[in-house]
Amino acid sequence: MQIETPFLWFTQRVKGYPKPWLFFNIDGLMLNAYEILRHGPTMRRIRSEGVHRYLGFGGLVTIDSGGFLFLSRGEINILPETISALYEESKPNFGVVLDCPLAPNLSEEDAKRRLLKTLENTRRMVEARQTTNPELIPVIHGYDEKTVEYCIKKLHEIGEFSIYGIGSMVPFAFNTKGSGGIYNVVKIVSFVRTLLPDKVIHVFGVGGALTMHLMFYAGANSVDSTSWRTKAAFGAIQLPGVGDRYITQRERHRRYPDLGKEEQEALDECECPACRKEGLEGLKRSFILRALHNAWVYQKEVEKARKMIKSSEYEEYVRRILGRSKLFSKALKVADKYRKKWRDRR
Repeated sequence: MQIETPFLWFTQRVKGYPKPWLFFNIDGLMLNAYEILRHGPTMRRIRSEGVHRYLGFGGLVTIDSGGFLFLSRGEINILPETISALYEESKPNFGVVLDCPLAPNLSEEDAKRRLLKTLENTRRMVEARQTTNPELIPVIHGYDEKTVEYCIKKLHEIGEFSIYGIGSMVPFAFNTKGSGGIYNVVKIVSFVRTLLPDKVIHVFGVGGALTMHLMFYAGANSVDSTSWRTKAAFGAIQLPGVGDRYITQRERHRRYPDLGKEEQEALDECECPACRKEGLEGLKRSFILRALHNAWVYQKEVEKARKMIKSSEYEEYVRRILGRSKLFSKALKVADKYRKKWRDRR
């Protein structure tokens, strides 16, 4: 199945609000199998109706296996065949293989055990398939090139895939510490692109208004985002090419910058449904409106990226918006070391 890239998956709760697709077009939705399987009535509806009808959404839908949630909640006995059966009955466009994500504090032995378990689950889910719907997404894990290359080699032995996911990156995506931090995220994404020059590459969990552009620049084709909702819950909104701005009076959970005068003027011109209807005061007052606004900004940013890539303007845009940050500026230099390699392989 063809995905117009770059592409953004909006991560959504099965009963979550708001539903941006009811207000404007979005690329795609990503649900979580853990959540579906833990809500009996919802699960039965999704299995019987199909996930698209349940959501009232005609676009592309991915269901993530929930590997991280199963693991973090100690539910380690979930079978890959259980996830396969859910996929076969609910019929998303894509289903993520049941993986065992890595963590920074794992011993080498535990990390290897999780990696091998992910590969075994991949094999079992490939063998359990009854139909070609959904298309399976295997997940690559590893914090160094040797592990990543090994993982891809083993996936090639299991089967042929058109799209590959990169997992275990979230703990390092917003810092410079721990296994190289954001710089190693960029390095791994770029390295995977050199090994898989003609495949669609998805990076899990790294889909902020600015980080999406860093991932696309490094070689990713798609990302997913929960932050359109979580940032809204913390009182923050997104602005194109800028990032988070804090607009409510609630206690801050992190250091979101305040809204400046020029940014407020830009917000006054925003065409999203929330801003057109209620303006800044509505955003200050309502989580729903902030989330809709954030989703609109994210969608427009990825559409802008597609357009600029076609007109060869994207690299300049990325350098301009990410160059304002010392962290991202250095990350771009890491990506540059790999870009020539994967471009030459195409």
